Amino acid sequence: MPGIANNLEELLSAVHKTISDNKLFLEKLVDETVEDETDTEETIIIVEEDFEEL
Repeated sequence: MPGIANNLEELLSAVHKTISDNKLFLEKLVDETVEDETDTEETIIIVEEDFEEL
């Protein structure tokens, strides 16, 4: 039974690492998405400022 316990501990450790890696990946993805949205909003403001009202 000690072999099974060690295998379960290794599996649990691998699952925790995968979850942690996925969490970091998703946080990075969200940060990049927020940055992209901010850049788009700034571009829209600049483009609107380029036009004069008649």
